[in-house]
Amino acid sequence: MRIISNEEFKDIIQNDIRDLVSLTVGISGITVQELNRPMLGRLLMEAEKCEELIDAYGIKQNAYWYPLRKAIGVIRSYSRVAYNFLHLRYTAPYYNLLALDRDFFEALEDSISCLFTSFLVRLEKFSQFLTRVGLNEGLRELDSYPFSESLVECRLQDTLEWVPLETGAETAVYLASSFLNLAEESRFIKEACQKKTEEYSSIIPDVVNEESLRLISNSFHNLQSKYDTILYHSLITREDTNLPALRGQISIVYHLLETSTLLIHYFQRHEMQENKGDEEMKEHFDKLFHIMVDFCMMFSHKYITAAQKLCKEILKTYSEEDMIRVPIPNYRGFHVRPSTLIAKIVIHYGSEVEMKLGDHVYNAAMPLELFRANEEINLSKRCAIAKGILEHKLVKEDADALYDAKLMKKILRMIFLDLLEQQKIIIYENDFSFDNLTPFESETIADFAKRGIALYLALGKIDIISDTKVEFRGDKRVLHDIQILAENGYGEDKFGNNIVLPKELSYLKR
Repeated sequence: MRIISNEEFKDIIQNDIRDLVSLTVGISGITVQELNRPMLGRLLMEAEKCEELIDAYGIKQNAYWYPLRKAIGVIRSYSRVAYNFLHLRYTAPYYNLLALDRDFFEALEDSISCLFTSFLVRLEKFSQFLTRVGLNEGLRELDSYPFSESLVECRLQDTLEWVPLETGAETAVYLASSFLNLAEESRFIKEACQKKTEEYSSIIPDVVNEESLRLISNSFHNLQSKYDTILYHSLITREDTNLPALRGQISIVYHLLETSTLLIHYFQRHEMQENKGDEEMKEHFDKLFHIMVDFCMMFSHKYITAAQKLCKEILKTYSEEDMIRVPIPNYRGFHVRPSTLIAKIVIHYGSEVEMKLGDHVYNAAMPLELFRANEEINLSKRCAIAKGILEHKLVKEDADALYDAKLMKKILRMIFLDLLEQQKIIIYENDFSFDNLTPFESETIADFAKRGIALYLALGKIDIISDTKVEFRGDKRVLHDIQILAENGYGEDKFGNNIVLPKELSYLKR
């Protein structure tokens, strides 16, 4: 392939780049009030077209012309962000947005003004480069382009047929549950918003980065698409205003996170490395960080938080309630692993589920709540084993008998072995010499045996096998997965070792 000179490249691209240059020069001379979507749309189109063209010429490897490539990338980023903001200006009023403690539209206008001010700084630098390389000749006036914003002040009559939908309730539950899951996955956004203004630049890439924002943004976009594909104009959305409201919160969060992704891409790709240490650009960076964190990410977090209550109301309306009875975990009852897995299942679906044991009710979404059930479980186990000891042949005939310490330990060892053989206890250690366990004065064999069992249970050397069952009540989908978890030992074998869960519960690995 023929190698061309820098001057030849200028002659080749001058006509192709003329509209982009004309638009950037023209926009640098207008006010923020004159900025509109058609203008930004054309600027974005020209930037993408020129970027593709000059990349084909190998501009990224040419030191003289590389600043042109960088400048066009900056223009593309700015125009997309600005277009998103203007899109929200005209569409967000129809989103059924929930009330917040800050005025979204006032903050949006402030962000548009701040972004435009920053954009002008970049356009000035671009203009200086154009003058230096001689690409600012023969430009068109901005007025020669037909840019005008079409303001909508009326609506068409709604004559589309509202259709019944068999899967409407199922889809509503899915959307609400998925939103609540995404709320959990987007906690890093809240963390970023809690930083002080002077700390904003430090959040990249450890707190937030382009990859994490793009993933969460696309997830919200998928929810919006699912709603529009299945629920749009279905009877269920006409009868339940919560559903269109949920769609609005999904949309606003998606657009704000998409814009955050564009801005963080701009920082990571175009600015933070090449302009590191440039004091002249610090004020420029601060403005953009403020837009990204204090507007885009902050309002994303606020709408995510506000919509969680809405999602729970939808789940209450459409979730099918049920009840299951399952055995308690074999190993140490509801300790860390089984309790955490149960809570993760409940949180995954976003429903309210309770566990009942005896007269006590526990919130299944909170591991610490489930831990408390072990008190009742252990009491039940001790009562059951005490009954078994009293019925043992070595105790039953003379439960109040007093023997010397050596004989009592021998009898206790025999009772242990019989209980083990009858599968009423399980041992986790093989050392049961009972050398450190001495009968109290006037202690009967029955009391000594019960004390020995209780001690080794408390020390974690044994466990008492119990057929105790608990009830879970709530969302049928959650109970189905808890049933699978229980059938798989709550994620562990009888000795507490981790086991692989079935693919239906693969989401618990996250």
